[in-house]
Amino acid sequence: MDGIVSSEQKWGSAAVNAGFSILPNHFISMNQFVQEDARITPTEMLVVLQIISSWWSKERLPFPSKATIAVRAGLSTRQVQRALTALEQKGYIERLTRYNRNQARASNQYDLSGLVAAVTKAAEENPGAFKRQAQSKAQVKDDDL
Repeated sequence: MDGIVSSEQKWGSAAVNAGFSILPNHFISMNQFVQEDARITPTEMLVVLQIISSWWSKERLPFPSKATIAVRAGLSTRQVQRALTALEQKGYIERLTRYNRNQARASNQYDLSGLVAAVTKAAEENPGAFKRQAQSKAQVKDDDL
């Protein structure tokens, strides 16, 4: 089934029409695939999810402000700052300075190459971690009984 139609059936059209992000299972569960010192804390996960939700195309890096991330995640800007620093130290993100037309500082851009590399590595090293098993029609009918 088409992903958008299926998503609308699960979440409703109003939610889907507002936008959605596709997240690989290896990202959602990546703490099981990385060393303990590279694990993402719950606060860091909230922050990186907000960055990902602003990443609309591969060619353009996301650039939500710390204030926007804080409001959307229900965190303080200081918590966001600490999480960004930790994510950068772990190699998952890189903050890039951004300027507006008047050469004044704007919100940072976030390069997620490190995160993508970690998720890709986890997926390649653990290809069967999230395998779906298709049920036959007979099994589905039996399950309905």
